[in-house]
Amino acid sequence: MPELAEDAESPANPHRWHEELTKVTLLSDREFQVFRLLGNGSSNRGIARHLRITERTAKAHMSQIMAKLGVESRLQAGLVSYTYQLKISCNIPLVEFCMRT
Repeated sequence: MPELAEDAESPANPHRWHEELTKVTLLSDREFQVFRLLGNGSSNRGIARHLRITERTAKAHMSQIMAKLGVESRLQAGLVSYTYQLKISCNIPLVEFCMRT
């Protein structure tokens, strides 16, 4: 059985999120703040508290983020955010990161 990260459809595989990662630049500054907090595991309530906005506004930002990234769920958006932050913390260019096997 292949390791989880080697499976092309696995959420842990950087290749899986390549298209979505290229769309992060479409996010507004506020959406990007929400996106980063989402990748850190924050709930909508936690995001709202941290950014001093209502939970309803946090949910609206989440909807916009999901639409812009082309993902179907909050979980997928969180996985894209986590992958993006991993790429940034390792200082790996996006193209190289997504091309690694």
